[in-house]
Amino acid sequence: MKKFIALFSLIFLALVGFSQNDLAATALLDEVSAKTERYVSLKIEFNMYIENLQHPKRDEHKGSAVYKSGLYKLDIMGQIVFSNGTTNWTYLKDAEEVNITDNADNKDAMMNPQSLLKDYKSNFKVRYIADKFEQNRPLVEIDLIPKTIEDKKYSKITVKIDKTKKQIYSVRYIGKDGVSYLIEIYKFVENPAVSDAEIKFSNALFPHAEVIDMR
Repeated sequence: MKKFIALFSLIFLALVGFSQNDLAATALLDEVSAKTERYVSLKIEFNMYIENLQHPKRDEHKGSAVYKSGLYKLDIMGQIVFSNGTTNWTYLKDAEEVNITDNADNKDAMMNPQSLLKDYKSNFKVRYIADKFEQNRPLVEIDLIPKTIEDKKYSKITVKIDKTKKQIYSVRYIGKDGVSYLIEIYKFVENPAVSDAEIKFSNALFPHAEVIDMR
């Protein structure tokens, strides 16, 4: 009986410790979310890695993004995406065309850190994974598990947060199809000057492109 009580006590303490870590992770996400909400504008440069469970080699692509007042522009893999949160305009460099589409929640969360962190408590369960030290930065690794998974293309999102700067360091989307996307941010500029011409789509930007409305 004493052994049973001791074992039960150890399990209880472990569960309490895990719960406290989850609470601490949630508190950190709250800080990062609040800070992100205060951004007037943001510029990031990143590496994106596409990982396929069927192949050991992963593809690497450099990208950049600019955010301002609910708008964002993303430049990655031969495409420039302009979005106002409702509509996307995607310029395909090789095809010399612009595709106009409705903005899907999955895509917005993946490309826009402000969208990911907004109301995350309503959309995800938070699980603390570990404290880590990478690239001379103190990080906290956290899993975000969707509360409703049927309409998602991913099974979970793993984020690493810089504890000192209160910034997202990386985001990994674990795809249901065995393909995952890892985004590692190496340049993070808070509140830079961003003109409307830099971030808003205009037909004048690509005068020779064919415009295809796919909505």
